[in-house]
Amino acid sequence: MTEESHTRPKNRFLYFAVLIGLGFFWTGTAYIVQAYRMLQFLDGDTVNLLVCGAYYVCQAVGIGAVAIAFAKRPAITGGRILPFWATIITVVCVAATVFSSSLVVIIMTGTLMNVMIGILSGCYLTRLATDIPQQRRGLVFGSAYAFGSVGTWLMSLPMDGKFLWNSNSFFAIVVLAAISLLLLRHLSPPPKQERSDYLLSPLFSKKVIWLAAAVLFLLSLQNTLGFSFPLKSASGSVYIEFTRAFYAVGLIIAGLVSDKNRRWGAACCLAALAFPFAALALGSSIAGETTMWILAYLFLGFWAAYRILVFSDISAKKGLPALAVTGLLMGRLGEAAGTLGAAFLTGTPLIVVSGVVFALVIALFFSLYQKIYSPIINAEDKEKQRLSEYSSRFGLSTREQEIFNLIIQGMSNAEIATTLYIAESTVKFHAGNIFKKTGLNNRSSLITDFKLRNKVQ
Repeated sequence: MTEESHTRPKNRFLYFAVLIGLGFFWTGTAYIVQAYRMLQFLDGDTVNLLVCGAYYVCQAVGIGAVAIAFAKRPAITGGRILPFWATIITVVCVAATVFSSSLVVIIMTGTLMNVMIGILSGCYLTRLATDIPQQRRGLVFGSAYAFGSVGTWLMSLPMDGKFLWNSNSFFAIVVLAAISLLLLRHLSPPPKQERSDYLLSPLFSKKVIWLAAAVLFLLSLQNTLGFSFPLKSASGSVYIEFTRAFYAVGLIIAGLVSDKNRRWGAACCLAALAFPFAALALGSSIAGETTMWILAYLFLGFWAAYRILVFSDISAKKGLPALAVTGLLMGRLGEAAGTLGAAFLTGTPLIVVSGVVFALVIALFFSLYQKIYSPIINAEDKEKQRLSEYSSRFGLSTREQEIFNLIIQGMSNAEIATTLYIAESTVKFHAGNIFKKTGLNNRSSLITDFKLRNKVQ
């Protein structure tokens, strides 16, 4: 028996949700602790430029490094060594941040820490494309990030909400990082993926991929600019506990909706960008403006999910793990650019620039939407018709049709059982009936026969 068979978790959906969620929990907490530590030396505007500007670029560097490493050595990059050492270095950087009295040391270790956070994010989120099927990808990501978001908030509550300002927060981070290292014991290299031609597919051509990267950069830029608008009267009624809670709910809803239909998730992502303008237009209405910001954080879950899922899907379909974290990479760069823009623009100029970027986002977004989803809609309709005709030809029952459809997609019995929430033995029973009715002996023959009959038609 190989090492991989010993270490691969039985329920990989839950495993990766916990691994990603816990990683986001403790690194997000470390990120906030580092920001609070700098606030003891610098003013808020400077800290914001460092934390949401320079440090996001550092995270992008780490994410990009993982993408390159996956392109060169996917088996090594997808193993335990890289996230293990990135975790150790991050913890050391947090220690230096918390216990050093030198601002230079705090800033330098913060720089290295954020590169490591980018590496960890890249390592874990790439596995959404390599190990999680498309119809579960959104829920795994949404639940993981919701857990991390709420966890960071809950950790901030002790000591009258000042726990993350206290040096004891370091020991809590160490405990969470140690649990992450224990989970890494079950992380094995990603399964091998068939690589399709990068340039020949019209659905995910090189131009479409560049367009998707540009859209995600602009979405993040616009989101950061929009949410830099002053809260005005709502500033006294919108608290972090509300934003974290509603953001977490939004992430889970976004994951469920996106798994059901990627087009719906994309449309809701675009809707999230309109809420800052709506809140701004409400003027002095405390209740109305607060409601708008709560709704905005709900819909932000769709934005966070969309920028991850677009390139996770592209990566899985193209068999190129290196593409999986492109969305997060462009998102971090967009957020850094938005932070810089908001630092130098205020009032009407900020609103005008944000409006221009919003219009550009709309134009490019719908161009991308049509290129990605319109061909899928047509292809889905044709495929459903072919599947229905084949099922009718052999008199397959409703349940047999469901299982047949998933067999044609290349799913294993275990994957079908998980997708349909039935026992694997039930899948085997129905699959046996399908083979009897079609007169075929195995899955390979069934798939081949289905394709051949469609070619003849």
